[in-house]
Amino acid sequence: MDEETAGKMRSLIRRANLKNFKDDGETQTCSVEVAEGIWRDDVEVAQPYGSVGQVPEDGAIGIVVSIGADEGDLVVLSVANPSVRMGAAREGDVGLVNRHGDRMTISDGGVLDAQSAVSMTFTTASGHLK
Repeated sequence: MDEETAGKMRSLIRRANLKNFKDDGETQTCSVEVAEGIWRDDVEVAQPYGSVGQVPEDGAIGIVVSIGADEGDLVVLSVANPSVRMGAAREGDVGLVNRHGDRMTISDGGVLDAQSAVSMTFTTASGHLK
């Protein structure tokens, strides 16, 4: 394999530092560090259906794919910030957490546990709590 082809193969999928998140358009975007000190701006962040969030930038990392091995056509598939990871999930659990430690866990056994440092608001279409 020649060096150019090898370089393209290495750049198809990578872990990258992320910053400058924007969530004001059709998709969330961010800046991606494709090499040390080299950034690409306005890269789409593909978020799973039903999930929305904006990771704290300090320590944000993501899995970045070059579509068709084209460095000009990047997409971020998975975004994380290990410093705010909830952890301790058991098999089948689903959870949400923010950088302040507020969290909600739905256990595989059907228990919903919500914790908030400040307040909780529940709203229904009729305006009544059921």
